[in-house]
Amino acid sequence: MRKTLWSRTLLLAALALSLLGPARAQQEVDLGLGKMWPFESIPADYFEKHHGFVPTQEWLDAVRLASIRFGSGCSSSFVSPKGLVMTNHHCVRDFIAKACPPDQDWVKNGFLAKRLEDEVPLEGLTVQQLVGMEDITEAMNAGITPEDSVDTIAAKRQANEEKILQKAGEEHPDLTARTVKLYQGGKFELYLYKVFTDLRLVCSPHLQTSHFGGDPDNFTYPRFGIDFTFCRAYEDGKPVDSSAYYFKFDPEGAEEGESVFVTGNPGRTERLLTYAQLEYKRDVELPMILDIIDTRLATMRARAQASEEAEKQLRPGILGLENAQKAYRGYWAGVKDAELMAKKKAAEAELRRRVNADPKLAKLYGDAWDALAKVADQKRTLTPSLRYHRTLGIPLISRAMAVLDAVNEKLSEEARSEAASKATRGDAHLEGGRLAAVATNLEVARRWLGSDDAYIQALFGNAEKAESALRGLEKRSRLGDAAFVQGLIEKGAGAVAASDDPALVAARALRAAIDRNKQLQPEVAAAENVHKARIGQAVFALFGTSVSPDATGTLRLSDGKVRGFPYNGTIAPWFTTFYGLYGRNVAFGNKHPFDLPEPWLANKDKIDLSRPVDFVATNDIIGGNSGSPVIDKDRHVVGLVFDGNIEMLANNFFYRGDIPRSVNVHPAAIMEALTKIYGAWRLVAELLGQD
Repeated sequence: MRKTLWSRTLLLAALALSLLGPARAQQEVDLGLGKMWPFESIPADYFEKHHGFVPTQEWLDAVRLASIRFGSGCSSSFVSPKGLVMTNHHCVRDFIAKACPPDQDWVKNGFLAKRLEDEVPLEGLTVQQLVGMEDITEAMNAGITPEDSVDTIAAKRQANEEKILQKAGEEHPDLTARTVKLYQGGKFELYLYKVFTDLRLVCSPHLQTSHFGGDPDNFTYPRFGIDFTFCRAYEDGKPVDSSAYYFKFDPEGAEEGESVFVTGNPGRTERLLTYAQLEYKRDVELPMILDIIDTRLATMRARAQASEEAEKQLRPGILGLENAQKAYRGYWAGVKDAELMAKKKAAEAELRRRVNADPKLAKLYGDAWDALAKVADQKRTLTPSLRYHRTLGIPLISRAMAVLDAVNEKLSEEARSEAASKATRGDAHLEGGRLAAVATNLEVARRWLGSDDAYIQALFGNAEKAESALRGLEKRSRLGDAAFVQGLIEKGAGAVAASDDPALVAARALRAAIDRNKQLQPEVAAAENVHKARIGQAVFALFGTSVSPDATGTLRLSDGKVRGFPYNGTIAPWFTTFYGLYGRNVAFGNKHPFDLPEPWLANKDKIDLSRPVDFVATNDIIGGNSGSPVIDKDRHVVGLVFDGNIEMLANNFFYRGDIPRSVNVHPAAIMEALTKIYGAWRLVAELLGQD
């Protein structure tokens, strides 16, 4: 694989331009690439056709500057001239929990700063504003030739990237630079961000109203979550002047059938992956990730039962893992969906046909799919090995690995000395809950590595169950005796190599697997990146920017319409109401997760029950869009993205617009909460421009 060659197209731009016209005329093929448009390449003809509206550059610039990345994985926006930032409650929970005094619970009970000076700093939180974009495709591919191997290509591209970032840092010392790979490397952009580091909490609702319905309602619709939070960005101790870029707040929202636009930072989609790559995800990667999430979640739930304080501290993490668990279940269901996979296979066949129909494109990209099929096949064994060829929390194996290092002449004397010391430290025995937890790790490792794996065989011996194997290992191994270990190390590498101690036998198998992985992993990663880029280049050559690239955690504009959808043999309405919120609460006897906080029950009669709570639209979203504003053509906020329906998750791999929906908080629900429950009149006046 290291010597696999591919032909780098130095004339990619010219080739793309020469093919762009006829390609656009034959775009009837559905590649499932969706509609997450980068701000530097908005397809005017597409917007005119579907919305009767073509965004001007002035419109795009204003929207881009008002839309800000929130933290490391959410979205948000400026919604007043004074640096007021709107996002989801679930995007801020961790920071609120850290800022909260020990004797209070702002996550559970909400928070309101009645005065500017009451706004609370959220340590470690930043927001990032995209202020500059530059096409760096040519610079990223500088020096790459058709004769280069995948390793050479990867090294040259990395070196080019380092030069680009160094130059950007010198030219823009006050900004943060990031290289962005679009179309899997068919196109590269340099993005420049202004980073705001002083964020303060202004208002957050009760956890139970923002997270109403809990895990059962997550990724579903009809929905009744009022998931919002307001923060404020400061500079030099004063609120940021955002008067030149903010969205005005429209309490009435949008109407059914209206065109709406989501601006946010979708984390990642994988719509350009090949059919073989999706099969690998279906069979290996996704079920393995779910194994990990399930195990961690069970452990955290058990720890949370220890005390009320433990539950308070672990609550944000548990909610995050529950969200991830349901999300990955949805992703996995997508690649197990025969209809979706059939669409993917058909789209791939048509794309390959178009590539092979052109001799130039066939020479450049024709074998990329076959090369990635080989990579996917390698990863079927490599991925489980990378994950589970570890000590798995077994103290005797950790000691045995330290013994191997202590006599390894390739290591420095200092490293060998530290390893020798480590080999005799700590307790090498497993008891009680610790034994059960490690046994679970071992069972999962056997499931993924297979019973014929040398490491697994050495650990299990003749035992059938993991707990028996661990007890047997402790009985048979002498490495629990620190004096024995010290003496073995003093005898040197020969004695260690000759030892038949079962822990050392297992450690030698583990070391061999780790060494293989160290060599193979970078080779496989380099090959995958290079050949994925070739497919991206093929798509870009055929279609240019008339098709959307995959999400990359960077700012995108997604168009859609406010519209319900068929479900469960009936129709989901485009919006839900407070009647539904309180009705669901009553139907479940006010029991968790459908309970409501006392202020919401006490003030029910004040609320206009006919007002909307949530609504759905056809905008293309994915994880990372949480907190994205939903805006109309006039750049008014008409909603706040906080989720998608369960059908949306499979769009990670192949976009379908029939039933998938974004699920959004209606601005009327936010205003009802602020005025009828929290008395947040200062904030209301600011949102409505009346302060």
